[in-house]
Formats: sequence, C-alpha cells, structure tokens
Amino acid sequence: MLVDEAQDLTPMQWRMVGRRGRTATWTVVGDPAQSSWPVPAEAEAARAEALAKKDLHSFHLSKNYRNSAEIYDFAARYADRVGLAADLPEAVRSTGVEPQERSVEDLEDGVREALRELAGTVEGTVGIVAAAARQSEVRSWLATWPEFEGDRAGSAGEESGARIPVLTGLDTKGLEFDAILVVEPEEIEAESPTGRATLYVVYTRATQQMTVVRSV
Repeated sequence: MLVDEAQDLTPMQWRMVGRRGRTATWTVVGDPAQSSWPVPAEAEAARAEALAKKDLHSFHLSKNYRNSAEIYDFAARYADRVGLAADLPEAVRSTGVEPQERSVEDLEDGVREALRELAGTVEGTVGIVAAAARQSEVRSWLATWPEFEGDRAGSAGEESGARIPVLTGLDTKGLEFDAILVVEPEEIEAESPTGRATLYVVYTRATQQMTVVRSV
C-alpha cells in the first residue's frame, strides 16, 4: 500500500488507513515541511498508532531532480528562515538562472511584465500563484491581456488545461511547472496557520525559472 503526500493526512485519515492496512506492507512518502495539517503532533501520534505493529525502515531522498539548484537553494533558504526544519535533498541540475524578486509600485503592471518575460523564455507551462483572496483578481487581469489569449484558461474551472493557469498555493501541491510567478508571497504565507509550508511548496514547483512579485 502506498501512502503519498503523507504529511497532509489528518489523524482521522491515519486511523482509517491503519484499519484498512493492518496486514499490508506500506510505503509512506512525505515531507513534513510541506504539511498543510496545522497540528502535526496529533497526526504524528495517529501515524505511530497506525504503524505500531509494523517493522519500520526509513529512507532519505538525497537528490532533487525537479528544481534547478538555483530555485531549490532559494526555497531552502526560505524554509530555514521561517523554521520549517526541512530535510533537504541536493539539487543536481543547474541552469545558471537565479530566481528574481521584484518590488513594484503597480502590481498588475509588474505581474504582466514578469509574465511576458517568463512566457517568452520557457516553452512549457508558467504557473501564476496567488493567495486565494487574490486569485480572481489575477485571473481577471490575465483575461484582459491579449498577448496571452491562447495560453490562459477558458474559464475558472479549466485551469489544468491552460499553459498559464492561475492557482492558489494549495492548488500547486503535487504539480510542477517550467516557470512559476508568485504574486504577493506574504499573502500566501498569512492566509492560513500553515501558510509558510504552503509557500515553501510553491517555491519548489518550478523546474527552470521563478519570479516573485510584490507591491511596495
């Protein structure tokens, strides 16, 4: 039995999995630094109960093949700064392109300019990530920019099929993009008790380039 994204299981979910997998061999995969569950001690206790009668073997993921070293170093510095205690693997691939952080007076213009640069540089997907309260606003901006007409979602429910989707931080879990444009990261950080972990997830979604835009 495979339990993926195990850091997000609630205590009740661990009890459910434990009842259904008493005789199974389990593979449990997760990163505590990315957890969206606000009381990790409760989840850890429930997990320990579910695994109580099983032989345990732990493995550390030592290599990161998704992100460039430049992007992952940025994410790792953030995790360290906010106290996430992430168990960080080594990113083995370098692009020579550092993530950019921009402070702009007009947020819409700043996001548009950053998106032009990213979309013109990478061939694949460019995810725009914003707090849930700002998602509709950013989506409405994108809808009025004619240069991205063929790249945006046809409606709010079709983001997964767009080259340039507009997502919340939690939406990005389990996904990856060629480039990420993060809008007002402090808003993502502040929108929930686990906002720092969510922002760390956002910072680890890009394979090639990342730009962070915030208003002054």
